[in-house]
Amino acid sequence: MTGGLCIRYNRSTMFELAEKIGEGNFRECFAVKGQPELCLKRLKPDLGFLQRLQVIFLRRQMNQEELMTYRNLPEELKPYFNPILDATKEYLLTARPIDHDGSHSKPVRDYGTISNEFFWREVEDIVSLLDKNKIWFFDTFQVGTNIFVRRSSEEVWKPIIVDYKHLGWKAFPMQFNLLLDSEKRKKFYRSYRRFEQMFRR
Repeated sequence: MTGGLCIRYNRSTMFELAEKIGEGNFRECFAVKGQPELCLKRLKPDLGFLQRLQVIFLRRQMNQEELMTYRNLPEELKPYFNPILDATKEYLLTARPIDHDGSHSKPVRDYGTISNEFFWREVEDIVSLLDKNKIWFFDTFQVGTNIFVRRSSEEVWKPIIVDYKHLGWKAFPMQFNLLLDSEKRKKFYRSYRRFEQMFRR
C-alpha cells in the first residue's frame, strides 16, 4: 500500500496512488484513487545498482519511449494494446483494462491456463501482425504478466498487451546479436512458444 501518497504528475495534475497492482524489473504500477479507469507506472525506488546504471545510461527516456512506441503502432495493431495516455520522465499514465461486468481485467498468469478459443485466435493474430510489421517485443510473452485478458462477454475474451518496450540489445546482459532482425525474430518466437506451452489449454 502507498498510504494515500499524492504525487504531482505535472504542473497541473495531482494523483493519489491507491494499491500497487503490479511490478516489473524497473517499474511498479499503481491504481489511481477515484479514477478506476487509470493506472500509473513509476520507477521502483529500490532498484539495484546494475538496474540504475541501465536506467541512467540506456533507458533515461523509458516512459517517453513507450509512449512513442504506442503512437507509432500500425492502426491494425493498436486495438490489441492498452492505450498510453501520457508520459513524463518519472511517470507513465495508462488506461486500465476493464471487463464487461465492470471488474478490472486480470493478467494471463492469474488464470493459470486458458482454453477460450477466441482469445487464442486473437493472440495468433497479434503474433502474425507483429511479425509482418517487424515489431518484435521480447517481454510481451514473459511469464503471462504483460498480457491481460479483457472479457468482453462471458464467451469473448480478448488479449490486451499492457507493457511493451523496444528493449532489444539493451537488456542485461547486453545481447548485441539482437541488433540483427533475424535474431530478434528468433527470440520473439521462442518467447511466444514458451507462453503457449505454459498457458494454452
